[in-house]
Amino acid sequence: MLPTSSRKRSGIFVKRNKEAMMAFLILLIILILFAVNQNDFFTRFGPQSIFNQVITLSVASLAQTIVVLIGGIDLSIGAMIGLTNSIAATIMDPVVTAVGNEWLGIILTNLIVLAIGGMAGLINGVIIVYGRLQPIIVTLATASIFGGIALYIRPTSGGKVPEVYSSLLTGRVFTYIPISAVVMAVFIVCIWVPLRRSRLGQSFYAIGGNEYSAFVSGIRINRTKLWAYTLSGLFSACAGLLLTAQTASGDPLGSSLFTLNSIAAVVLGGTALQGGKGGYLGAVAGAAILSLILGLLIFWGVPSFYQNAVQGLILILALAIGILQRTGAKALLRLRTG
Repeated sequence: MLPTSSRKRSGIFVKRNKEAMMAFLILLIILILFAVNQNDFFTRFGPQSIFNQVITLSVASLAQTIVVLIGGIDLSIGAMIGLTNSIAATIMDPVVTAVGNEWLGIILTNLIVLAIGGMAGLINGVIIVYGRLQPIIVTLATASIFGGIALYIRPTSGGKVPEVYSSLLTGRVFTYIPISAVVMAVFIVCIWVPLRRSRLGQSFYAIGGNEYSAFVSGIRINRTKLWAYTLSGLFSACAGLLLTAQTASGDPLGSSLFTLNSIAAVVLGGTALQGGKGGYLGAVAGAAILSLILGLLIFWGVPSFYQNAVQGLILILALAIGILQRTGAKALLRLRTG
């Protein structure tokens, strides 16, 4: 039997993470259904296929998680993914040719694309923070701008990337381990965990929990919000680069669903839309649920129209959960103070 202190800690952990735990339980059920329906699930190709389906939305969900934690929202994530995907597919091959070295060209292209993503996110942050405008309005407007630039760069889908780049991010290492699984582990262990424990990460939670209290505590609100939106743009660019590796081409119109799906994944994973609660691990589970459900529907021969309807229903349910969380929190606060 666990000591009283251990039971209390366990109870607190479950209470804080019950939504994320529920998301992982749903994901486990979906994986079982996958194992039943997919003949190569237990071969080396099964995990590779699953992680390749999940990784791009998972990284996009990290971008959305950071913004939602501070009580904001970013409706330009899909457009930024489309923009960075279009840029990468358009310039990677010419850059490789110009520098005369394949790997150097790939690295330079990635750095350029990441800088553009970070700059796009910073633009969002500057307008929101110093223009004192609502994030939903600003990011909806910039989504149109970023989408228009993507269409100008790549009027039609196409482009070219070196085969080694696609193989690098979609293949396997040590025969059985999907590289996309390694990439996901890097984002969780090397990016999210240090960020979550850093002063900046704690500031995200503090601002989302109570902005005035965060200000009184000495947190620089404007600078922290700028960091949140800049990181959102940076991670959206990472998702764009992953999408480029998966498709080996650019499509300015092929990433619009990442915006709403990233919001749904974040909410499914237990991050509150009002901010201050949640995290990336739950968002990964939410992203996996949304990505793999589509695969199941294809296995079952569900027509594309109904596939979209099911995804839309999941999105509505996820957003409804967020609204109910906010309403319940306000009601509980009124009871405690009333």
